[in-house]
Amino acid sequence: MTKSVFNLQAALDKLHEEDWLHPEEKTFRNTGQVEESEKDRKYRQKSYWIAQFSHLLINQFHQSHRACARILKQPSHKSITRAMARFPECDFSNLSEVKSALTIYSQEQGVR
Repeated sequence: MTKSVFNLQAALDKLHEEDWLHPEEKTFRNTGQVEESEKDRKYRQKSYWIAQFSHLLINQFHQSHRACARILKQPSHKSITRAMARFPECDFSNLSEVKSALTIYSQEQGVR
C-alpha cells in the first residue's frame, strides 16, 4: 500500500504559477457561491457585535463606555467608541435578541 503525502509547498507553488500565468482566472472557483449579503458582511465583524451589545447596555441599562468595555471584556473603552461609531444603529431591541442572533450565526459558521 502506498502512502500518498500531500506536498503543501508544491500546491502553493502551483497556485502561484497559475495566478502568475493567468491573473484574470481564479484557480479555485466556487460556482455555487452566491453574492454575500449586507447582513453577512456585518455579522462577520467582531466590532458589529460589540456595537450591538454596547448600544443596548448604554441605552437600556445606562452603562458608561468604560463599563461596557469591562462587561464585554474589551481592553479599552476606545474599542467600544470605535465600534459604535462604525455601526451607529442598533439592530436589536434587547440583549437576548443579540445573543440569539449571535448564537445562530455562530452555529451556521460551524463555531461551537
